Amino acid sequence: MGLRNNWSTSLNWIRSVLDRAWALSFEVRLFFLLFVVSSVLLAVVGSYVSLRMKDSLYEQVGLRAKVQAREIAAQNDLVRAVMENNLPEIANISQRLSMRSDASYIVIGDHQARHLYHPDPRVTVGSAMQGDDNDDVLAGRSSLTINTGSLGTALRGKSPIVSPDGQVIGIVSVGYLQEDIFRYHVTQRGSVVFFLILVLVALFACAWLFSKSIKRQMLNLEPIDIARMVRQQEAVFESIMEGVVAVDRRFCVTAINRAAREILDEPRGSHEIIGHAFNDLVGCELFGNTEADSKEIRDEILLFRSIQVIANRVAIQDSKGIVGWVISFRRKDEINTLSLQLSEIKRYADNLRVLRHEHMNWISTLSGLLEMRYYDEALRLAKMQSQTQQRVLDYISATFANPQICGLLLGKYYRARELGLELVFDPGCQLSGLPEKLAISEWMSIIGNLLDNAFEATLSVADRGRNEKVTLFLADSSTEIIIEVADNGCGVSADVRHLVFERGVSSKQGGERGIGLYLVKTYVEQAGGVITIDDNEPKGTVFSVFIPKGVESANV
Repeated sequence: MGLRNNWSTSLNWIRSVLDRAWALSFEVRLFFLLFVVSSVLLAVVGSYVSLRMKDSLYEQVGLRAKVQAREIAAQNDLVRAVMENNLPEIANISQRLSMRSDASYIVIGDHQARHLYHPDPRVTVGSAMQGDDNDDVLAGRSSLTINTGSLGTALRGKSPIVSPDGQVIGIVSVGYLQEDIFRYHVTQRGSVVFFLILVLVALFACAWLFSKSIKRQMLNLEPIDIARMVRQQEAVFESIMEGVVAVDRRFCVTAINRAAREILDEPRGSHEIIGHAFNDLVGCELFGNTEADSKEIRDEILLFRSIQVIANRVAIQDSKGIVGWVISFRRKDEINTLSLQLSEIKRYADNLRVLRHEHMNWISTLSGLLEMRYYDEALRLAKMQSQTQQRVLDYISATFANPQICGLLLGKYYRARELGLELVFDPGCQLSGLPEKLAISEWMSIIGNLLDNAFEATLSVADRGRNEKVTLFLADSSTEIIIEVADNGCGVSADVRHLVFERGVSSKQGGERGIGLYLVKTYVEQAGGVITIDDNEPKGTVFSVFIPKGVESANV
């Protein structure tokens, strides 16, 4: 029962320690982890090196003891003194050799393993040598043993003293006490320990700097915070209704959301697409494929897998420059649907506003004539107004077969009258139908933007005492659609004509400027047509659009 309680107490203590450690910041935990791992590694390496040094030291000391024993046993004066049993000479020779040797002691024995000389005065001459390791020596072989003698445990090298006739007459024992070897080992190990301490201090500093660097790269966030943010961003990324793809500097996909896969009709999952080239994924060259092409692109009309999309590209940058791009896109037909609905509502509202304005003017005039009892004049005015409106409506309906284009031109006609301008239709106008190279909203955008641009250009220089005109020529031949809009504005200088179709370039101030002609150019080029700018006579500009009928569109 007591053992179980002790075990439970230990587990609780370990759990509390782990809880406290987990409560520390990631930076501190990482530092302690690196420090503990480094310390354990250095301890293991230090222990291994110490053991290897100890083995090497014993090997070297043993070899030295054995060599010294052989050299002493081979000295002639010692051999002679042992043969003559000259104990004073043996002691004199041994003491002289001990002073020249680093061994702990030198002992001389006879052929019966009895002491002839021992440095310890307590050991008497003729006493037996201790250790029971003399058999090999008396047999004529040198030996190396670790044994305990009268002076303590020592590493002993022994060699036989051989007479000139080859008989073993004595023993030389050269010993190194273990305590002396340990002091040598500690002396040698000191430099290693000092080096390991320096390495540990260096690792301490490196661990601290590394943990600080990792924390900075993590924007000083804890791993749990990063995990939560990643989950949130993944949820947001997948919930975006636009297709979003992130690519690196080599234009390889690094992330793609569900909407992008649905738009591209891509059956593969995100993990299967990541790493593939983006241009291969969408089947076209997107904005170029070089790192130098770092210009951000907005609302570019492109063809992804035969699907027209409106795409954007934004660069991802850090302190070193561009590291990738984020590309977002939506189906163009979705935008077209919204655009068409907005255009219809705007045109209807403009028409109502213009008609209401003219109708109120006409009613005021008619009311005044009736009050003054000019009944005949009032009747003629009513007939004339009705005939004028009907004549314009009949002409537009008979000339242009498309009902949406008729509604657009009728609205623009009354808009011109409201602005004090006159929209004149060229006698050669004739439209039997529009090819399906472009959606009807795109045709309306081309014609409407050209007319709006002509109205504003004419108004900018118009003399209010004169009725300035804007002329429209819209006709189809067997091979192409021709649209010409001539104004009486200030004209466009030849050196800037190539700039007027750039996005954001406009001579007008305020509002969303520089979009209309950019859209015109985009749609015309999409249909394989061309647009030109010429001078009008006596002043102004003529915009001409030529769109061939032969190629079918992919966005129908």
